[in-house]
Formats: sequence, structure tokens, C-alpha cells
Amino acid sequence: MDRFHTQYGPIVRIAPDELTYITPEAWKDIYSARPQLLKDPYSLTPPMNNANSLFTAEGDEHRRIRGAVISAFSDKALRGQSVIIEEYACQFVKRLKTELNGNPSSIIDLQPIFGYATFDIISDLTWGESPKALQTAGEHSWYGRFFLHAKFSTVRNCLSRFYGMDSILHYVFLRITSKQRAANTKLTFERLDRRLASGNLRSDLMTPIIGKISEDGCKGTITKREVLTNGVATVIAGSQLSTIAITTAVYLLLRNPHYWQSLAKEVRGAGFKGEADISVASTQSLELLKAVVNEAMRIHHPTPGSLPRVTPRGGTTIAGRRVPSGIVVGVSLYNIHTRHENFYKPLEFHPERFLDARDVRYDPAFADDRIDAFHPFSTGPRNCIGSK
Repeated sequence: MDRFHTQYGPIVRIAPDELTYITPEAWKDIYSARPQLLKDPYSLTPPMNNANSLFTAEGDEHRRIRGAVISAFSDKALRGQSVIIEEYACQFVKRLKTELNGNPSSIIDLQPIFGYATFDIISDLTWGESPKALQTAGEHSWYGRFFLHAKFSTVRNCLSRFYGMDSILHYVFLRITSKQRAANTKLTFERLDRRLASGNLRSDLMTPIIGKISEDGCKGTITKREVLTNGVATVIAGSQLSTIAITTAVYLLLRNPHYWQSLAKEVRGAGFKGEADISVASTQSLELLKAVVNEAMRIHHPTPGSLPRVTPRGGTTIAGRRVPSGIVVGVSLYNIHTRHENFYKPLEFHPERFLDARDVRYDPAFADDRIDAFHPFSTGPRNCIGSK
């Protein structure tokens, strides 16, 4: 795709009815347009239990579901959830010490340990219980089966462009995995039932939703099946995507030790007297840490493809050009984030580009960067609800 944009420019037709963009203006025109551009149906994964999630719902249904769950992802909610997050952060550190086994020079693979931590955290926040992956050093079979379904859906979406192929694959896959899917759905419903029956009103992702569950999904509410579908989506996205982002950030820091040293200096100079002082709240002022995370997502986004939408009847204008109706359009995250038109030294790791210009660590060489091209959580009314 990068070669295509180099050869043909900021707008490339990659199929008879599909355009991809790398211009910052396209973000607003595609994802914040009024009325909203609908999602490309070929890119949607069918809901697991005939109940839509925020990923698949459209129009009034999407607004209803998002309205019912959004308070669980607010700043106030995050502050309350920090107790749970910090508990697993301590378990993560303990697990690292166990892996090192008293030998600081030991070589360990951090990626699966990051995965265990994020899976434990998001599972506990969602269902009120964790698989104890950090303690048992393994992913729960529930998670593996659902992730297999997610990977199948990606293949299906690609084949959906070829008439009949997606239906054949879908039928075969459903037959092969019918027992696994039934077991997964049963296990997930049991977890949800236990969480709802517990009556625990602690700060997590479920408590703000409990009072909004209804049978018919009327305005301002969400059905139990929708809670289930969105819970599964939250666990998969919150664990896998977070793991990729954290692993990428650590990898890039290790490949660029001067930034590692700068970040260590910032953390050690923040006034922490011990591990107990390091919390979600106390790390909010670590500007270089935020910049490192942003730069990692810019260089290697967890979902590097586009977020396809379909132009409405009568067409629309995107990046200054008229596009007819029925055309699939999207911004390719990897390409817009790594183009020289948008960023200076786009393939190099320079977190200082995201610092405030008044920060002494900021480099004016990046003053012309198009930061408005950087939207790792998308933008508009369908942006990632868990971006905080």
C-alpha cells in the first residue's frame, strides 16, 4: 500500500469501488461526517449471538449501546478502576522477578507476560474475575477460542469480495467449531450471570451498566445479550491490542537506549519513594511516557489497516474531492502515520515529536509534523470508547 501511495499520490483506488487516503483532512470527512458514513458491510464480523456490539451496530442502535456503556470508560470511572489495574501491575512485577529467578542478566520474552497482564486486567474489569494468567503462565482456552473466531473473521472479510466464497467458508467454519462456540457462549454467560448475581458495585466496567440492562433494549438501555457481545469484544480488544502497543513501545525503547535512559530519568525524577507510590493517577504527569506510547502506536499500530466506510446516496466530498455514492473509503492507519508528507523521519522512533513545544526535550525539527494525521483511536462518534 505504501508503494501505491508513493506512486499514485495521497488517494489511491485499490479496487473498482474502494479508495484509501493518507491525508489528515480525510479523518474528519470520513469519520466525523454528518450524516455518518456507514461501515462497509464486507468488513463486519457477524455478531456471535445475534446481538450487535459497538463494532457492528449502526445508527440509533449504536447510539443506544454506546450511551449505555460510555460512563464505564470515563475519566471518573478510570480513576475508580485504577485499584484493580494497580493490583495486577504488582502481580506483573512479581512475575517478572520470578522469571528472572534472581539473575538480572536472564533473557525473557516479555510479550506473553504483557499478554497475561492485560488479559487478567480486562477480564477482571469486565467479568469480575480473571483467568489468573499471570499466576498460571497461560491463556485461558476461552480466550484462545474467541481469538480464533476473530482471525477467521478477518479471512472471511477478505473472501467476502468474491461471490459465494465467504458463505462457503462461514458454513464450514461454523460446522467445525460448533461445539467450541457453544462451550464459549455458555462459559461467557455463566461469567456474566455470576457478575450480575454478585451484587458487587465496585468500580469496574460492569457496575455502571447493571442498572441499564433491559429485556427489549429500549432507549437508554442495553440487553443482556448485547452486554455479553460487547464484553467479549472488550476483552479481546483490551488485551490483544494493548499487548501489541506495550510490546512495541518496550521494543523501540530497547532499540533506542538513549530514549530508555531519558524515560528512566523522568520516572526516577517524579518523586516516587517506592513502588507503592506508582499508580494510575501519579503517572499522569509523565509526559515523555505518554509520548513514547504515542510514537509506538504511530510506527506500529495494533490495527494497521483502514476503517472502511461507504459513501452515502448522492456522494460526498473527501479531502477536497467529490466521491460518488456506494464507494468504500478509509484511512490506512499505518500508511498515514508513516508517510513523509505527514511526519519528519517517519520510520524513525522520535517520541519527542509528541511533546509540547515548550518542553525542553522537544526538538523543533518536528515542528512541521502533521499531528492532526495521528488518530490511533480513530475520531468522530465511533472512535474507540476505551481510548483513555
